[in-house]
Amino acid sequence: MPARVRAMDSVAVRRRGEEARSYLELAKMCTDSTEHAEWKAAGANAVLGGIAASDAICGAVLGHHHVGEDHAAARRLLDTACAPDRRPGLHLKRLTDEKTNFQYSSSRVTQEQARRLVRALERLLGTLDELL
Repeated sequence: MPARVRAMDSVAVRRRGEEARSYLELAKMCTDSTEHAEWKAAGANAVLGGIAASDAICGAVLGHHHVGEDHAAARRLLDTACAPDRRPGLHLKRLTDEKTNFQYSSSRVTQEQARRLVRALERLLGTLDELL
């Protein structure tokens, strides 16, 4: 099944990159807290930021980004955009694999889990910075 994509121009790429950076700033503030709810918010923001960063990377390189809930398809598109470097796709996978845990579940998460997601987002933004 072909991936669902949407075209992106340079303005859309810049905006998605800015959104990713905003999610990162919020996530960083929350990871410094001692509250479990804040760690969940940090992880949730990191996931959203990672999706935004992936969109911006794909838009910058390919001129389009993935749309929809199929995170595996989004990762494949990111892998195509970053080939032969598969690390950005692995960072996105790390983030989207934790989406349910951080955004929808009542499960407990740790501060270190939230920090790992923040680092994955930082690495995706590093890739974006290299491209722009």
